[in-house]
Amino acid sequence: MAEIEVQAEQTAPEPATQDPTLYSRRPRKVYAGMWGPLEIGAVAVSGFFLLAAILAYTFFIVPSDNSVVKNRAEADRLEAEKITAQSKYGEITTTEGQVAKLLDSADNFELRYLPAADNGRSALYQRLNGLIAAYGLVNTAGPDYQPLEPITEAASNNQSQEERGRERFRSLFPGVYVTTTVEGSYQDLRRFIRDIETGGEFAVISAIELAPSDTQQKADTAKQPVQGPDAPTAVDQRGFPIAQDPNEKARPDKPKGKTHGEIVSLRIEMAVYFRRANFAPPLANEGATE
Repeated sequence: MAEIEVQAEQTAPEPATQDPTLYSRRPRKVYAGMWGPLEIGAVAVSGFFLLAAILAYTFFIVPSDNSVVKNRAEADRLEAEKITAQSKYGEITTTEGQVAKLLDSADNFELRYLPAADNGRSALYQRLNGLIAAYGLVNTAGPDYQPLEPITEAASNNQSQEERGRERFRSLFPGVYVTTTVEGSYQDLRRFIRDIETGGEFAVISAIELAPSDTQQKADTAKQPVQGPDAPTAVDQRGFPIAQDPNEKARPDKPKGKTHGEIVSLRIEMAVYFRRANFAPPLANEGATE
């Protein structure tokens, strides 16, 4: 046993000796937590892209959205104007087509509603005289007929104030400006105006003026009794005379409203239009071409 132990001691390896400079030559690594150079670089790049996205949204996306909203509102406004124009003027395809449509409309209006100038004037004279006679009116002034020339003809510069006032009633069609003053009851004058408005003539009433009639005022003055020294004295029911104050003045009558049958003066002005002198109905033109 002793021999075996001696052999074991002889065969056991000797412990290796450590180099004293080993720790000094070993690289040292300092622990800096989770923020290493690689992490810091990744966060910096991410922050850069985030800032770029915010700037792009602020300077490009937001103005673009505002422009889209503004353009949409403008498109809605233009669409509303288009619908309004279409309802007012119809479908306008070309300028020539629209001009032709307007000319056809004017010819249709002239053919349906305006009489010929010669026949229209005579019919107007007869109608006014017939209405005045039908309602028992008294013609105190007029009728005064002044021609209205079409606007295609140049107006003279030497015009009176009354002629310049009639200028605004000139139109594409010739006409006559009528001014008349009649007297009658208020109800008859209302019927007279209604018949003019609903007549077959194309008439535009420009002015209506109602005033108390001078004839009625003169008649009321003539009906007032005249008190004189020989006038009979008023007595009461028992036959005794009633004492009157000689200094008492006649009290003026209180103004009253219009009563049934009271005479009123009416001044009316109107413009009546006729066909143009060179107007030819479309039907006549079609028959001539065929």
